[in-house]
Amino acid sequence: MNGFLLQLSTLLFHLLCVSESFKGRIPIGAIFDTEDVQTNTGFQYAVAHNKRKNNEKFELSALVEVIDVEDSYKLATSICSHLFSGVFVLLGSRSFHSQGIIESYTSRFAMPYVTTSIPTGLGGRTGYEIYMKPPVTEALRDMILEYDVKDVHYVYESDAGLVKLQELLKILNGTDVKVRWHRIHNITNAHEDLRKLDRVYPGYKNSTILMDFNAEPAYDTVLEQIRKLGMNRRGYKYILGTLNILNLNLKRFTHGGVNITGFQLLDYSAHNVMEFLSRWRSLPSNIWLGAGREQLSVDAALAVDAVTVVQRTIQSMLRNNTEVFRTTFRRGDVYNNNRTKGIPCNDGNPWMHGDAIIHNIKQIDPRGLTGHLEFSKTGMRKGYKLDVFKVALKHGPNKIGVWRPQEGFQVITHANETNNDTTFSEEIIRVTSILEKPFLMLKEIPKNGVPLLGNNKYEGYCADFIYSIAKKCGFSYELRPNKDGVYGRKFKNGSWNGMIGELIAKAADLAAAPLTITMEREEAVDFSKPFMNTGISIMIKKPEKQKPGVFSFMKPFSISLWMCIVIGYFVVSFGIFLVSRFSPTEWKRIRMRSGTEYLNKFTLKSSLWFSMGSLMLQGSDTCPRSAAGRIIGGTWWLAVLIVISSYTANLAAFLTIERLLTPISSADDLANHPDMSYGTLESGSTQDFFKKSNVHTYKIMWSFMKSHYPSVFVSTSAEGVRRVRSSKGNYAFLMESVYNEYFMNQEPCDTMQVAPNLNSKGYGVATPKGSKLRQKLSIAVLQLIEDGTLIKLKKKWWVDKGTCGAAGSHGGSKKKSLSLSNVAGVFFILIGGLVSAIVLGVTNFLRSKSKGKLGGVPPINNDAARSLLSDYRDAPLNNENGQTATPDIHQSVPVKGILMNTCKLHTGENSNNSNHTIRSEFYGNIYDRKSLHDR
Repeated sequence: MNGFLLQLSTLLFHLLCVSESFKGRIPIGAIFDTEDVQTNTGFQYAVAHNKRKNNEKFELSALVEVIDVEDSYKLATSICSHLFSGVFVLLGSRSFHSQGIIESYTSRFAMPYVTTSIPTGLGGRTGYEIYMKPPVTEALRDMILEYDVKDVHYVYESDAGLVKLQELLKILNGTDVKVRWHRIHNITNAHEDLRKLDRVYPGYKNSTILMDFNAEPAYDTVLEQIRKLGMNRRGYKYILGTLNILNLNLKRFTHGGVNITGFQLLDYSAHNVMEFLSRWRSLPSNIWLGAGREQLSVDAALAVDAVTVVQRTIQSMLRNNTEVFRTTFRRGDVYNNNRTKGIPCNDGNPWMHGDAIIHNIKQIDPRGLTGHLEFSKTGMRKGYKLDVFKVALKHGPNKIGVWRPQEGFQVITHANETNNDTTFSEEIIRVTSILEKPFLMLKEIPKNGVPLLGNNKYEGYCADFIYSIAKKCGFSYELRPNKDGVYGRKFKNGSWNGMIGELIAKAADLAAAPLTITMEREEAVDFSKPFMNTGISIMIKKPEKQKPGVFSFMKPFSISLWMCIVIGYFVVSFGIFLVSRFSPTEWKRIRMRSGTEYLNKFTLKSSLWFSMGSLMLQGSDTCPRSAAGRIIGGTWWLAVLIVISSYTANLAAFLTIERLLTPISSADDLANHPDMSYGTLESGSTQDFFKKSNVHTYKIMWSFMKSHYPSVFVSTSAEGVRRVRSSKGNYAFLMESVYNEYFMNQEPCDTMQVAPNLNSKGYGVATPKGSKLRQKLSIAVLQLIEDGTLIKLKKKWWVDKGTCGAAGSHGGSKKKSLSLSNVAGVFFILIGGLVSAIVLGVTNFLRSKSKGKLGGVPPINNDAARSLLSDYRDAPLNNENGQTATPDIHQSVPVKGILMNTCKLHTGENSNNSNHTIRSEFYGNIYDRKSLHDR
């Protein structure tokens, strides 16, 4: 018995733990410095935004504390407070002086610490720290060597700068580069320190000033003082150690001849960055401190990416083992090793999931605002890239190169290039595209037979689009469709085919086509701002409209509800009949020629007729007089009122709205459909999306597509649409939504889009790396968006040129009349009722005739009429005191006569079965004699 109780308690404990884990609240702690306002806001906004869009069974819950991270005591207290609260991960700032405290606690308690601060030293000494901000020391070295700098003046502000100086000296060891260092003691008032620097700076070709500060605002502050001191003239060259050079106000340095170079981690032209910035700029700054600005600090972007890393890590752990946190939660609180609540600092036990979380962080590779979020074994960023920008006389900031940890510095535009603005009016720009409806198509040969030449041979959205772009930018162009008809695919050897290959080989100057902006393509070519947004959608053959059934008027209610109404009808009828039998109020005393009789109008038939009349909202001549009968009748009327109102409302929708019953409504339905196959183009971003996706459903879909025989891939979108139309509903084509919308509006109008888009992406104009066209193209695209040109072009080629647009756009506004098929069942019931009534009437007539009775209405003479009137004129009778006469109860009639209608009306004729009467003797068995006389 004790063993059974022990097993039962263990089972209940595990059930409690499972139920708590599914509440999905994963606490994460954050410690920010008092000056990290925008970083704190970025972190909290990322947590809140992920809660809204996250479809997982968990959500992140933030515990934020703002302190002075330089204060070791406050930092240690804050860390212990978070540990005791049971946080899974710690995020936040760190400084040179606080790194020892953080490393000590994270190592002792195996607590992962994700920091947005730049690493000091080589990082990763304890194995539990993750550095979101990549180091720039190696990038600085490569730039120094690339431009053959021999004399470097290193300017720093703190002890952390000294550590980075040591790293720089270490990796420059063995070169002929001479490094001198200068410390600025007060950033806000650095005039004296900068004058000392100016006195020793030689200003010749192979010398440069390298400024490396901890905080981004320090660069703007020092640069402004440099401008005031006149150190912005020709001969001065600066390299900035910032990772967000585009956030600095460098336009003020384009007139003095100074040369400034720096790095940019945040790619403002990336689609996900632009999408985030559009939300960030719309945030109210009084609620989200530091938000609502045009630009985003790199630390805030790193805080957002830190939340992404934690979320993907937890998601990965749950995907690998759904019960990994099964014993971690009790009643919403985190318990470590199933022993202590939280992770108390005085206990000394390490965090049970610490090692697993760190391991999974180093395994995942999500994409964030700052690029690939991939980490080495020491917790340092890898797989990232830094864009290099330069400001010179009347020039910049312009991108001159890209730096990657594995590949080093790759120059795009050399420093000795001309600074003059280049125009394109005298050169012909080679534009590559692809023949794909409705973007680019060959025009039909005119009736006069004159062949079309040049750009006039083509029509479509891209033909009109590039024409508008050329007008904005002021260049002439030649449109050349790609011979292979391929967008661009990267091979294992690193080469590209299609339009991307043409741009890399400089066989074309730009690509104006539905070319999706992807990370892989962005590394090979440059893209303008997106001119159209789209996403992967599902195209299926449009199912046939469901014809209304004969009894479609019954569909507003389910079968079970109809049964309840029928049962309620009979129950109410029998209930009224029963209470009327037993209630004295329903009995009327009637004086007849043959004596005094008692009449009760509520027979079983009249009860059924009363309930039917109420149900049909028609009423009946018979109404209950007793309190019990009226209660039953009132509740029945209330129920009928609600039922009829609900039925009427639903009936209008069922009879007037035509529904298309689609076999699938989401990607999960498609992946699990037993009879439907699906595919994509043989190459392109759609196929790459499924190939590289980590989503479980998309992995299943990709496994199905690549292993299916015959092949589900097609060479063109038109072929995929033909396959959908000829498959009789057994094939779905995964294509970009803009194509889906186009083919939906083309005859025979038998395709449709189902489910929301699987992702979101944009089309951009591609140019070779470092092309002088890119910036002008982006500005022109934005102008076309703002003046509504692109909206007009899409309407022209998708709606106005569509052959299904009229029916689709106007059909919804016309009034729809009901046909006979919608309500045919009503007439069938009516006909059935008429036939049944005729048959029953004829049967009754023949039956009465066979018994010698006359059919029809018997004649009534005057004597009979007077007798009948005299019998009913004074009923019910009153006694001499004006009270209703009570029946004489000396005889008895069996109770059976009440329910079985065995008592006859004594009229000297055959009894009338519709109004049953009973002698006064009946009451002897039912009512107490005294109570009757008291009436």
